[in-house]
Amino acid sequence: MTEYLDPTDSVAVPRKTAPRPASLDGKVVTLLDISKAKGDHLLDRVEELLRERAGVKTIVRKKKPTFARPAPDPLRQEIVGATDVLVEGLAD
Repeated sequence: MTEYLDPTDSVAVPRKTAPRPASLDGKVVTLLDISKAKGDHLLDRVEELLRERAGVKTIVRKKKPTFARPAPDPLRQEIVGATDVLVEGLAD
């Protein structure tokens, strides 16, 4: 299993990734734009590829108000309650 470190903590803390589904067939996928420059371009391409290559049920697009802060609680709750897979995209 791959181990990731969270650089935002004052001391590096090992983090585990969420379980990945075996397939995207029939899944609701949310693409979250964190409001960094060109992030929407990256997610546009991811959406295009998902539509071409994966049997997703639905693709939902969401956007954070700013990349400088965590997503607001209402946005997080909306995503958690309505999605099977979340892809968070950023680019510069």
